Amino acid sequence: MGKNISLLKETTLFQNLSDDKIAKILNICREVRFPKDTVIMKEGDCGDTMYIIIDGTVEVLKTLVLEGIDIEEDENIQNKVFTKLSSEHHAVFGEISLLENSKRTATVTALSDCVFYEINRNDFIRLADNDPELGYRVLFNIAKIVCSRLRKADEDVIKLTTVLSIVLKEA
Repeated sequence: MGKNISLLKETTLFQNLSDDKIAKILNICREVRFPKDTVIMKEGDCGDTMYIIIDGTVEVLKTLVLEGIDIEEDENIQNKVFTKLSSEHHAVFGEISLLENSKRTATVTALSDCVFYEINRNDFIRLADNDPELGYRVLFNIAKIVCSRLRKADEDVIKLTTVLSIVLKEA
């Protein structure tokens, strides 16, 4: 278990947690495997699990066209790869599902054979209820992750509106 504790300590999600707290988290983790090219989560589907990448690399894809808007059938125009996440950084995804019952915000696909720790929302809520300090620390770290991703999204919106303004000005 010591190796697993060290591994989880390297994730942003579990920063500033003691080994005892991380051991409690490990007790609710389930190891799951996905072969290369498997869709792990699909944008728009409901989800109740979060994943920590132990081994492998995934691609995060977002739809750029609102449903019902008919532009071209070219998938490259309608979807954008936002990022690739790997075990090198022990990245997490699906963390919003620990907070609320909502639709997935992106599609995540395995680019290689992958191994993850999966945490279910109900298991996490029970753990946080039984150990409020642990719940607070993890939720605080989730907030930092979400804030970072929101800042990146804001930057992307500014870039897109700048390009759109230039295109419309030249049209």
